[in-house]
Amino acid sequence: MRIGIFPNLVKRESAAIVQQMIKICEKYGIEYYLPAYVSESRQPAYQRIGAEHLRPRMTIYSTIDVAMVLGGDGTILKMAKQFAEADIPVCGINLGSLGFLYEVETKNLEKRMEDILAGRYFLEERMMLHSELCYEDGLVQSLPDALNDIVIGHGNVGKLIRIDLSINGHFIQQYPGDGLIVATATGSTGYTFSSGGPIVAPSVPCIMVTPICPHLLLKVPLVLRDDDQVSVTVANSRNSVRVSVDGMMDQELMRNMTLQVRKSDHVLKIIRFNKNYFYSNLFTKMMGND
Repeated sequence: MRIGIFPNLVKRESAAIVQQMIKICEKYGIEYYLPAYVSESRQPAYQRIGAEHLRPRMTIYSTIDVAMVLGGDGTILKMAKQFAEADIPVCGINLGSLGFLYEVETKNLEKRMEDILAGRYFLEERMMLHSELCYEDGLVQSLPDALNDIVIGHGNVGKLIRIDLSINGHFIQQYPGDGLIVATATGSTGYTFSSGGPIVAPSVPCIMVTPICPHLLLKVPLVLRDDDQVSVTVANSRNSVRVSVDGMMDQELMRNMTLQVRKSDHVLKIIRFNKNYFYSNLFTKMMGND
């Protein structure tokens, strides 16, 4: 088995965990590789990693069978598209505060590595969203796939925007307010939850649409089928509107554009050990007791 180790360099504690993982790999005769950018870190632990275990960012995905990701949920979100397109299962080692995408804690690391080697795990497939910006002249710009959500929000704080929502080509509602969130079940514990949306089990195939502070008496989030297609326009909005994908990138949504959102052709595969992990962790994570 070939394992890729992807640490969040911002979290200084990740260096010690990487060293622990390397020792485990050497103990069990596991091939291991890290992205070459870790050598840019000033921490001695990364400087000691041999060049034979480093691979360029864009080629490492073709040289590993499993990705071990150290950090918080944001660390996985940054690389979810690459892991999904390369069909590489991800095992998350939690160094963050919430860590809904993670199941492995550092104290259980060697035990979980043994479970992976012995095949004592299952793969959970997480649906992703694909979005495109369609211009009046026919130009189509694809945006990165989203694991959590696509947020349409105001570009100027405090300014009301108007968002027109259509589903499967049929106009549904105009939302005056702060914005709109289009999310997966994975994203239901994030911004969608904070905006009044329901928490949905990650195995539920659906697309969620939740308004952000709408200036309406009826403030109802929608849960759609996973094969529904969502369209958003802002032709009636006088203020700046921006689109954000998983909080990792954003750009302006202009009046002459249509944002199309649908289920992605790719899924993110996550290694799991406990079938009830989501429900057992849900309230512990939400209450901040973890």
